Amino acid sequence: MAHKLLDHVRTITLHRDTALLDRSVIASLLELLHLDDVKLVEIYRLDGELYFTTTAWSEEREVFGQDQLPPDAEALPLAAYAGTREAVESNEIVSVDEAGQYRHWIPVHSEDGPIACFELRHQSGLTSHQLDLAAGIIGLYRNYRALLEDSQQDTLTGLSNRKTFDHSLAHFLSSASEKQQASPERRHGDMHDHWLAVIDIDHFKRVNDRFGHLYGDEVLILVANRMRGCFRQDDKLFRFGGEEFVVLLRHVDAAGAHSTLDRFRMAIAGEEFPQVGQVTVSIGFARAEAGASPAAVLGNADEALYFAKGNGRNQVCQYEALVDAGQLERKTLHTEAEFF
Repeated sequence: MAHKLLDHVRTITLHRDTALLDRSVIASLLELLHLDDVKLVEIYRLDGELYFTTTAWSEEREVFGQDQLPPDAEALPLAAYAGTREAVESNEIVSVDEAGQYRHWIPVHSEDGPIACFELRHQSGLTSHQLDLAAGIIGLYRNYRALLEDSQQDTLTGLSNRKTFDHSLAHFLSSASEKQQASPERRHGDMHDHWLAVIDIDHFKRVNDRFGHLYGDEVLILVANRMRGCFRQDDKLFRFGGEEFVVLLRHVDAAGAHSTLDRFRMAIAGEEFPQVGQVTVSIGFARAEAGASPAAVLGNADEALYFAKGNGRNQVCQYEALVDAGQLERKTLHTEAEFF
């Protein structure tokens, strides 16, 4: 047992991606404790209330990740789910016998509060020794996840950093390609489309030159905070560098993507930034098409951004729409060397 446990610890700590870490821990719990099923939910706070969203789970001993959730999956209020809520609020293991199947909830807390909760299902219920083992594995998960997040976060804004973006975009496109191969009948314009958006703060150099870098940094922090409130929990948010940010939007059609990005643009334009006053952003976005290279997708979004900034700023432009309107010329070849 000790040898098998060490093997699982080695496997868990091999990962450099939190999504793979989530799935690896679930696989380890399933095997070591002979569980029926495991589910991991992410906990987050919105407008003072706690919500959760599923990030990984198992079915018939097969493990699934967040990118395999249905397109209409939504965050749910934690208050409506008794077992998860009680475990999170008490920061203690909660166990319930439900018609012959036991459920155990084990919360995950950081210094800032609850961040996740595991739900373990077992036909006869776990013994105290097994629960201690589960809690130990989940404690390892918590500590290793914190290390990964520290290395993947931008230190100023708390968003994911550029290094994480490169890996995430490659995984994002790979996932889109797998879904298209599984369902080749899907076409552009449905709710299975993914998008990459580049956001740039207009005239940011003027902010730094006029008010100083301290206020410039505050603008970056406030823009990042507004991004967290405007985009969905499963959209990926990055600080790309300087005054540029990137969003990966999942499972939304072109109109929905444009509406979401424009809502964010208007929220920024309508906010009063301390000392600085009004700030605006320009946004370019493009389809993250299955089989496309990361450089090509980023290049398309950048072209749409440059068009937005060169034609008045404070607007959202879609690469494909600009090409269809004859305002941009579609590129016929992209290679990694063109952009990186």
